[in-house]
Amino acid sequence: MLKSLFSGFRTKTPDAPAASAGADMTASPLPASLGVVTHQPVYDARQNLVANEFLLSHAMRTGSARTKEPGQFDRLMLSTLLNLNVFGQLSRRAAIIHLSSLTSLAAPELAGLPAERIILFLRPAPGETLTAEVLQQLLVLKEQGYRLALGTDTLYRQQDTPRNHPLLAQCDFIVVDFSSSTEGVLAPLLNPTLPHIVAYARNIASYEDYETCRHRGGHRFALFHGPFMAQSQPDQTQGQTSPSQLRVMEIMRLLRSDAPISELNTQFKLDSTLLFKLLRFINSSANGIARKIVTLDETLLLLGRETLFKWLTLLLFNSHKDNGRSQALLEQSLSRARFMESLGYARGGNKVESEHLFLTGMFSMLGALLKQPLEQAIAPLELPTTVVQALLEGRGLFAPYLALAQAMENHNSQEIDRLSQMLGIPLEQVNSLGMQAMQWAENISCTDASH
Repeated sequence: MLKSLFSGFRTKTPDAPAASAGADMTASPLPASLGVVTHQPVYDARQNLVANEFLLSHAMRTGSARTKEPGQFDRLMLSTLLNLNVFGQLSRRAAIIHLSSLTSLAAPELAGLPAERIILFLRPAPGETLTAEVLQQLLVLKEQGYRLALGTDTLYRQQDTPRNHPLLAQCDFIVVDFSSSTEGVLAPLLNPTLPHIVAYARNIASYEDYETCRHRGGHRFALFHGPFMAQSQPDQTQGQTSPSQLRVMEIMRLLRSDAPISELNTQFKLDSTLLFKLLRFINSSANGIARKIVTLDETLLLLGRETLFKWLTLLLFNSHKDNGRSQALLEQSLSRARFMESLGYARGGNKVESEHLFLTGMFSMLGALLKQPLEQAIAPLELPTTVVQALLEGRGLFAPYLALAQAMENHNSQEIDRLSQMLGIPLEQVNSLGMQAMQWAENISCTDASH
């Protein structure tokens, strides 16, 4: 519970290490394997998805590579993001990039990033100190447009008070990680004598903790990260399904039962906006459809019932909006669904199987959207058995795909490795498919948000 943390603090100041952080990184060769870069969503106070946080999950098994070159893993991540053209594809998201060493501020790969969209989360290794050279590098990066974030754990490594920490004046965000002990590190955020601090709350576990942090954090928390978005919310709308969502579910039921197109058209006519929204998604440039589809008949003729069913899932998330939450869940579901579908194609799966993988990914977050148990949320849809088994029992043909998608989202290196091997897909390909899915999901979401 975070409530108790905001009511009383016990400050601690660990011993300060003494070491130097200066290293020339320009000539350091990178390993051939760039590993897997995972990404996690970051939200604003209204639950809009405003940024992605990137972390290096897998790197070449070099044993003591970190001790030889403290910033090598940082360069691996930066190189991977550049090689996959992540920032060339994403149009509106900021990126939070972890740097595990102050030496990484001199990494040549930083020159290739769009500085105005990057927040560098500095996490100096124990023993590093701020030199004049590093401070100058910080100032140069700030002039280029980079924003900087610093964790409260770093502030408390020094014997000086956090207010006097030399990095504090350069930081745009203070990062509070709620997965660890936070009684001491919350104190500087609520101290009125300190300069105004914009805070980034990481690893918020529940919606209750999110609300506590947002309302009792002195209005300083601007960014939020963690699994709270998929948790149930304590409000009066819990368990209620909107009329538009009920209409979409009925159309999906008719599709599964092979109802004639006249019955489908009748349902769409009862809510004239549904077909418009559906066609907008289908005709999005992100899908690369050769000709524009303008009627339901054309949709069935050119795409088929299974593909139409897949696209209708988007309307479930789109037909009810609440302060950005539904839109954020839509984008996360799209990314997960596209990733699973791509894994299916990568293993040589047929079109129907791969589209069922897409459905598994989309419906895996339907309970969070409708604020219902997942079993109750999917009950009216008469989904294929393989989809239901993966969603409710964690078994069957599609279960490893869903587990791999969740491992990527949770930054679980061991599970990523194990499940990639189980599916027979190289880590490099898993990495690429994950980034492509994120880019595709944002493009589809942008199509919706712009209308």
